[in-house]
Amino acid sequence: MKKRFLLILTMTVAAAIGTLAVPVIQDSQNQLSSTQALSLVRTINTVQAMIRISRSNYGSLQDVVKQEGSQLDKSLSIISSDGSSATVKDYRLSLVASADGQHYQISLHPISGCGVSFFTNESGVIYQGKALGCPTP
Repeated sequence: MKKRFLLILTMTVAAAIGTLAVPVIQDSQNQLSSTQALSLVRTINTVQAMIRISRSNYGSLQDVVKQEGSQLDKSLSIISSDGSSATVKDYRLSLVASADGQHYQISLHPISGCGVSFFTNESGVIYQGKALGCPTP
């Protein structure tokens, strides 16, 4: 029963990743829209859930990028030496997993300017906001 559930979950996640991550990869502009940024955070949350099911703990950014079927390795440019952050077009992505692997935090924020930032953790709830002092549209 558990294997069947895991197979169904994996197939569902693979389909979700395909529909959510591909627009981010195929976009030829140098900027992410807020919809694409939100989709990226959702995709990473989904991949973390897959990792948690298979290993009983959450993974690092490198683990998430290397997860089979995630297609994130084509859209992320990991530039930090510790592998916890990456640049995705005009956004900075940071994923920090706790030492025991039971928690993680993600932040995705514009490299410059007053764009929308996204934050989440293992709860899967995604928060968005702008820096103080930024004009509201």
